[in-house]
Amino acid sequence: MKRFMEPESVAVIGATRKNGPNAYNLVENMLRFGYQGRVFPVNPQADKILGLKAFPRVGDIGQAIDLAVVNLPRDLVIQGIRECASVGIKAAIIVGQGFADADETGKVMQRDIVTIAKTNGMRILGPNTLGVLNAFRPFTTSFMPLSRKTAPVGVICQSGIFFVGSRKFSGMMGKGIDIGNASDIGFNEALTYLGEDPDIRVVAIHMEGVDQGRKFISLASRITCKKPVVVFKTGKSEAGARAAASHSGSMAGSYQIYQAALTQAGCTLVREDWQMRDAVRALLYLPPMKGNRIAVITVTGAGGIIATDALEKYGLTLAPLSRETLSPVASLSPPWMPLGNPLDIWPAVMKHGIQKVYPNALKALLTDPSVDGVLCINVAMNLPVYAFLDVSEELNNVVSGNKPVVAWLYGENSEGIGEKLEKEEKIITFPTIEEAAWALSILRKRQAYLERISRRE
Repeated sequence: MKRFMEPESVAVIGATRKNGPNAYNLVENMLRFGYQGRVFPVNPQADKILGLKAFPRVGDIGQAIDLAVVNLPRDLVIQGIRECASVGIKAAIIVGQGFADADETGKVMQRDIVTIAKTNGMRILGPNTLGVLNAFRPFTTSFMPLSRKTAPVGVICQSGIFFVGSRKFSGMMGKGIDIGNASDIGFNEALTYLGEDPDIRVVAIHMEGVDQGRKFISLASRITCKKPVVVFKTGKSEAGARAAASHSGSMAGSYQIYQAALTQAGCTLVREDWQMRDAVRALLYLPPMKGNRIAVITVTGAGGIIATDALEKYGLTLAPLSRETLSPVASLSPPWMPLGNPLDIWPAVMKHGIQKVYPNALKALLTDPSVDGVLCINVAMNLPVYAFLDVSEELNNVVSGNKPVVAWLYGENSEGIGEKLEKEEKIITFPTIEEAAWALSILRKRQAYLERISRRE
């Protein structure tokens, strides 16, 4: 995979002469992304492309090439791959569609491409792919413009939507591999690379279907011992499975079988698109959770009830709070206020102010040995008018990182206060209480898996 992710030289076969916003120019995107290696555009109709010397054929370049990016019409791809093989290129990305994702002719053509590649010791990524992204190098083969951020998250997908829409799905992406139709290089090669990559701390996978399933599960079992692997398996329904077959040529298979196998391998399996981002953020920033006992601290009684229901839904329980734990809040609360878990601090806030009460309450919960994690519920009003209700700095000063703390905010400025609360990456906020509870549950499942592995050893 190193030839694909860290090439010193790239030939772009079928490089367009057009440039600008509507050109979808691979060479232009590559250069804008910051690639510092040698780029050789191949186009028989051009002398120069974006100031770079263009060549009629790949054989005319006359220099060693690490990677070829083939952006030709379907009927010209086989000849393009033959020419790459003839000059000793060992890695090629095929961008175009119309192969196993299309008709019978396309399926035959894809098989022929793989045969040519194997005969010549070449590896193929695609067809039907945006290729790769490496923000650390930096390097990309996407014809769509992508942002560059050296985030410790690696993405493996079967659709370019997870590149272009990474902020919506995985939340961030430092390295990405779009396997497309996976004619040659597939999940196993991609996961091996990202699983062993020191730059990557969490791997996020979009999966429609996988060949060599047993090999993948065995590989995933080894990788998940070292770093979390989040899998969003699509094609769960019969209609979805048919759509997957037409999209990437994948055989989706039984979702129940995938679910059991991936879970057994220690993967964090997500069912909904929103869960992928939440899982990545939780597993990246929050510490493991040693048990399932949660303390809820809230400024609204209704929020505490919602949290109680959500925690139970995901197999978590309310932690029993000792008198010692409740003492700091009890001393600030009216004598008539019954305290427990959920811990409603609003009456104390009305008397002494939220900046005094909330951090003291959180500190007490985090030091209680009966508490494994904390869910914070707080109001988020507009600044600077309601700055006296903002406790983001105070709460971050309390959190030490030995127990996970998640939060749900309500009010007109939830997003703004949420950014402040997450600034130090100690506390993670979620759009709903249910999502916050679910995030805690996957932290517990992750830790339980690692404990089982440790006992086996």
